[in-house]
Amino acid sequence: MSEEAIKNEARDTRRRRKFHEHGAHNDIKYRGPISYQGFQMLGWLCIVMGVVVVMMKLSIKVNPDMKARLDWIGKVLVYVPPLSLPFLLIANFSRILINEEGYKKQLLRNGLASLGIFVAFNAFFYRYIIGSLKLLTVEPNQVMPMVTDMMYLATHYGFLAFNIFIDLFLCTLFMFFLNYRPTKFFTGGKLYLFRAFAILPIAYEVASILLKAACAEMKIVLPVWTFPLLTVKPPMTFFVFVLMSLFIKFREMRYCRHGRTHEDYEAFLKTNRNSLHFSIFLTVMLAVAAIADFAIMLVMMIKQAGSVEALDSILSNAQAFYPTAVAVGFGKSWPLLLVAPIMLLYSYTRKPRFEKFGMLIPAVAIVLIVFVVIQGSYQILHVANIPRINYMEIRQTIAEAIQSMQASE
Repeated sequence: MSEEAIKNEARDTRRRRKFHEHGAHNDIKYRGPISYQGFQMLGWLCIVMGVVVVMMKLSIKVNPDMKARLDWIGKVLVYVPPLSLPFLLIANFSRILINEEGYKKQLLRNGLASLGIFVAFNAFFYRYIIGSLKLLTVEPNQVMPMVTDMMYLATHYGFLAFNIFIDLFLCTLFMFFLNYRPTKFFTGGKLYLFRAFAILPIAYEVASILLKAACAEMKIVLPVWTFPLLTVKPPMTFFVFVLMSLFIKFREMRYCRHGRTHEDYEAFLKTNRNSLHFSIFLTVMLAVAAIADFAIMLVMMIKQAGSVEALDSILSNAQAFYPTAVAVGFGKSWPLLLVAPIMLLYSYTRKPRFEKFGMLIPAVAIVLIVFVVIQGSYQILHVANIPRINYMEIRQTIAEAIQSMQASE
């Protein structure tokens, strides 16, 4: 090899490789140690800690003397339960992004789960709750208006959003329209029409936000049967998922622009380099989303107040607007800021060592929750200032009652 050829090869080695030149052949060694299953465990652990916080608050309520011992712990642990939603959602989003089981199975699972909760909730509510209340009143036609009023008193918003599978179904549907390659219909030039259907999950999310806002402001009254159809997660969380999906899609377009194939890109997605790139992107996006969530809420408050100068008006309107913002989901994305640094230890492509253990995580968490409730209740009995039972008096009363029965016989 000539001296000039050696210099050219050394120059090519030193130069920074372009994005499309990376692949499995020149991968990096680092891969985040935490898989989606690790985030599942962290999410459920945060839920368990939420129950611990509740039991601590009950303990302080029944015995104010416990405040000095438990209050400082509660002030620290109170930040843990809200982290459960980001951990669990990112874990589920990762499974959607990896798509190892195919979109059909994911859509079927999340769709059937959403439908099952919808049917079960409405069957229980209208048959047993409404049916029982109608039997107990002389004015059955007034039961639903009364329940609606009670909903506003109980929730402060006039609705309940609890069906998380609606969110997962929308995210899966968005990824389906964005990435799936039809083989029979929507082929060729029609593929762009198929991609355009990705706007449908976004439209559903926006419609749900608007309905919740209007209901919280008492402009409309949502029927109870619609509650299982409402989205649960904060709007900024869905926004982050959309950006994650577009990040992967645009990288594919950029990767394949230089002669690479779709199969080459799928192989690149499984590399450690891509995993690190995705974690860095997600770290930045979570932090930006949390800050943007606060900024949007602040701008909406100022807009409702009328002007920046009217500080007193802004503060009073902020208090009036806050319940609506919270009802929609704004102001709830601050946990994303705490989760963001952990994303650098996360790899969405890392496979768990014991994949089937993932199915046991919720069951183990529920067992822990039951244990915390039982043990917490037992501890509360020890610290509660309640009258003590005199068992000797009870035994004497029972003995006298027995003697009285024997005498009467």
